[in-house]
Amino acid sequence: MANFVCVRCGNRWSMKPDKDGLFNGYGCPPCPKCGDSGVDENDYGEFQCLECGNIFRKYGNGGLTFGYLPKCPICHGNSRIHE
Repeated sequence: MANFVCVRCGNRWSMKPDKDGLFNGYGCPPCPKCGDSGVDENDYGEFQCLECGNIFRKYGNGGLTFGYLPKCPICHGNSRIHE
């Protein structure tokens, strides 16, 4: 089973992959509640703001979009991967 979270509505669900490792033909299936993009809940871990120290979590394209680290949701400072 794989766990997913919707990037728009926050709905969480689990699905079992098929024999090809896909979920109804998708690598990350759409949300069954709103139809928006679902992402693997374990896609990216936590980030820490380098300016205010806030620790936050982003999923999928809300996280490492094009390899860029996300900005802090509180102060909009730069972040690093929290270890």
